[in-house]
Amino acid sequence: MSAFFSFEAPEGLIEAIARRAAELMAEHQTHTPEPWVGVREAAAHLGCKRQRIYDLVHRKDETRIPHRKEGGRLLFKLSLLDRWVENGGGELRRRGSSR
Repeated sequence: MSAFFSFEAPEGLIEAIARRAAELMAEHQTHTPEPWVGVREAAAHLGCKRQRIYDLVHRKDETRIPHRKEGGRLLFKLSLLDRWVENGGGELRRRGSSR
């Protein structure tokens, strides 16, 4: 047994619903701060081993991975990691050094 449902929407209703959904999403994003994640999550996000994250944190130049240190914990924002990768990330150092 198959069910079929159909209705005619007044002109502009679908666009109004889509606009309101977009507004609600924007409000939610501005009220929900991006969480900080640890080394394990950062490594999973970048598809590398945790040791690679530690190596990138200890760099002393502009290729250092963006992070924050709280006590003994390293914290990361995934959006900042994405931006770092898009801007060349760790590749900058490789071009200018033998390492």
